Amino acid sequence: MIYYRLIALWVLCETMLGSIIHGAKMPGSGLILGSCAVICISLIAYHTPAKGSILKAMLIVAIFKMMLSPQAPPTAYVALFFQGLIGETLFWNRKIYSVSCLLFGILVLLESGSQRIVILTIVYGRDLWQALDAFINNLTGQIIVTNYSYFFVIGYLLIHVVVGGAVGWWAGRLPQKIHSWTTLHKDYLLTNEVSDTSKPEALLYQPPKRKKKLRYSVIVIWLLVLSLYMQSTLNIGPPLLPPHVPVRILIRSLCILLTCYFVIGPYLTWLLNRWLQKRILKENETIDKILHFLPDTKELVMRSWQLTAGKTGGRRVLLCGKIILLNVTHSARTQL
Repeated sequence: MIYYRLIALWVLCETMLGSIIHGAKMPGSGLILGSCAVICISLIAYHTPAKGSILKAMLIVAIFKMMLSPQAPPTAYVALFFQGLIGETLFWNRKIYSVSCLLFGILVLLESGSQRIVILTIVYGRDLWQALDAFINNLTGQIIVTNYSYFFVIGYLLIHVVVGGAVGWWAGRLPQKIHSWTTLHKDYLLTNEVSDTSKPEALLYQPPKRKKKLRYSVIVIWLLVLSLYMQSTLNIGPPLLPPHVPVRILIRSLCILLTCYFVIGPYLTWLLNRWLQKRILKENETIDKILHFLPDTKELVMRSWQLTAGKTGGRRVLLCGKIILLNVTHSARTQL
């Protein structure tokens, strides 16, 4: 029972919380979603020691992500699959649970940060880092050029490592903490009555219809920009584009982004959806159970947030998470 409730919580983190963060353009989305995944997977490993339980949970979350967040890019699935694979590997031996949690948190958030750096480099090229170095060197008036971009990358990844280590360390102590919370904070235990009577199918995201005229106009712009970029890069006649670095960065990023949007992204999404659709038939029973728990879990999250109305900022978020985890594990035990 607790296994399915934790999967349902992971699904909500990936879909509902992910949609809120990306919709609000909040910074640090990788840190937040990665931390939630670390906590959910660590608890799954603790309460369900069976081999393959994390991989199965990862697959179920990917299926629901496809249904509830069809707008999610392929890179989101890369992070999800990495979390499941590395989690199954590290938690293979549950005797070193705390150490596994620590390493798991570091690796998950390090992958999240590295993915951002790789994507920036692919989209904008080395010109981005060279422009950053030139900009800072001009501000400081240095004669000797310093590669500040390396310090930026190292600092960015170091932040992810530190946060990952802190989350992993906390996740390793979480089962014992939840056990103590059950005794010390009985006022945080919520009843199982659910006011949300909506059907599970109502949770499915309905993507808005796109206007075909807008899509066709973007395709025309993409083909035009791509042609100009290739003409200037391959030296086919006099270059039509100026060779300045900002222009090269702009044109390169526009070409790559539009190519991913119209060609690579849709093709990878089609392949992924086709594979996940085949898995739905094999995991139909588990999917039905998660659909049963999703409305309850969604209602639990909303009631937990309302219960923390007296707090503000980070304290409210931490207390809300504490109440959610306490009730997810406690309600599952009482129903066993």
